[in-house]
Amino acid sequence: MEKALTVAMSESDRTQKIMSGQETLGDLRLEPQKASVEEIFVKQISEAVYDVAELSLASYLIALGRGEQRLTAIPVFLSRSFRHNAIYVRSDSPWTHPSQLKNRKFGFPEYQMTAAVWVRGFFRHEWGIANDEMSWFTYRDERVPIETPAQRGTGDDIFKALADGEVDAVMTARRPPASYFPDTGEGGVLRRLFPDVWEEERSYYRKTGIFPIMHLVSLKEETVRQHPELPGQLYQLMLNRKNEGIAQMLETIKNQTSAPWIWESVEQSAKLMDSDIWPYGLKANWSQIQLFMSYLQEDGLLQQTLAPEQVFHPSVLHT
Repeated sequence: MEKALTVAMSESDRTQKIMSGQETLGDLRLEPQKASVEEIFVKQISEAVYDVAELSLASYLIALGRGEQRLTAIPVFLSRSFRHNAIYVRSDSPWTHPSQLKNRKFGFPEYQMTAAVWVRGFFRHEWGIANDEMSWFTYRDERVPIETPAQRGTGDDIFKALADGEVDAVMTARRPPASYFPDTGEGGVLRRLFPDVWEEERSYYRKTGIFPIMHLVSLKEETVRQHPELPGQLYQLMLNRKNEGIAQMLETIKNQTSAPWIWESVEQSAKLMDSDIWPYGLKANWSQIQLFMSYLQEDGLLQQTLAPEQVFHPSVLHT
């Protein structure tokens, strides 16, 4: 008899077939659960409600460091982003580089969110500003209860807080509304901090070889005990779908997206990234995860470095 497993993920070329209910794994049917990524994260990290779910890398590692035993993971990274492009200031501000923001007020949606951990790491190691040389503000509750040096901002609208001058700059994964930041990226109330942010991100990659991981795929340990073959099978399925998605973006008989120059973008990315533009697997990503754990330790959010077998299910450590 076919058994249904609940699966909660954001929709992308990497997950579309899974989230449309088209996939099975042997006698296991993958049953999509629709929710925003923020809702998925809170439910999974607090209650482990889904058999399979996308999850914040930072929240997962913080929870593991505190003894979380309900979840395991596979090295499938559904979200990656440099986040240089996610730093905003008011359009009339004088700043064009993070090194100019020393002793300024800086806002994040959440202190522990993966992107915020990366950006604070950039401040320390790339831009020369220590954590205690900034005033941090946050605008929503932490999904894993933690102590932070951040002040809670007024309300929950981080864009209004920036526009009104409560903070001098923000980092937010979600693009500001068009009323603040037009589709062209120019002429609004807010602007990106970096004048040529896309070149800034490419320069960071050339220097470090890092395409920052944001989210991984978690599995409920109870489910894996019942279906020990699941982590390996799911990893292979999701690797195949990711590779198919990239191949489809390169197919010129039709444009897979609504971006006119998508082929140029993918080709240039492949040239810069030595063909694998979105790597899955432990071997290609473990050194980056180790670096990220060091950033969590510097933030006081993780007390010890975790080993691969603590982070990922044993059946996928060869990937």
